[in-house]
Amino acid sequence: MKTAILLIGAGEQVSLIQDVLCAEGYEVQRKEWSELNQSVENWLSRFNLIILVDREEGEAHWSQDQKIELKQWIDKGQVTPLLVITSNASPQFIVEWLDYGANDVMEEPVHLNVMLARIRNLLRVFANATPEGEEIIVVHDLKVNLRSRRVNRAGEYLTLTPKEYELLEFMALHVNEACTRSDILREVWGYEYAMDTNVVDVYIKHLRVKVDKGRGVKLIHTVRGIGYMLHDKN
Repeated sequence: MKTAILLIGAGEQVSLIQDVLCAEGYEVQRKEWSELNQSVENWLSRFNLIILVDREEGEAHWSQDQKIELKQWIDKGQVTPLLVITSNASPQFIVEWLDYGANDVMEEPVHLNVMLARIRNLLRVFANATPEGEEIIVVHDLKVNLRSRRVNRAGEYLTLTPKEYELLEFMALHVNEACTRSDILREVWGYEYAMDTNVVDVYIKHLRVKVDKGRGVKLIHTVRGIGYMLHDKN
């Protein structure tokens, strides 16, 4: 799954930023402040990064009330980095944005390569951050969220079926342990007796495509004569 970015703002500069991000392979959803509402906190976690361009048409900057509202959303346990791009980069203005929850502030005109480097840095830093109260299992660069049932690897969220998730969760709870096909069938499928263990092999194959394909470090390993193991390379 592509890294998802929420881009907030209006005008030609925002359109240019959107085009550059899409060309880099990011999934971009663009919104204006007027399109956001109180329900934003329910879908904010879908994004890996928020970019806010604090310059609407006519040079109207965000009001203090809007900044306070944004800070309230960010403070509700979200772990989504915020990059602010502004035409007013006075020290006082930068301090204000940082105090209201921004993780980085850039001044216009934006050097696009520098912007992309800062985005990569924020994504790296926040890849290991978790919301308060979340239960996360980390296996190398794979993160399994036991509460939300969301899985990401190296910051990219993986789309798993319910049964694929349950299989991966079981192996994550027994990381570096050999899991027999019989144990997997009993714990994931609820079979008291070993039946057709081929179903385990089929689902492992599906998981390998989603978790390991195209990656230098493989996490799902076959334990010959026994079953499978999720192996932490750290």
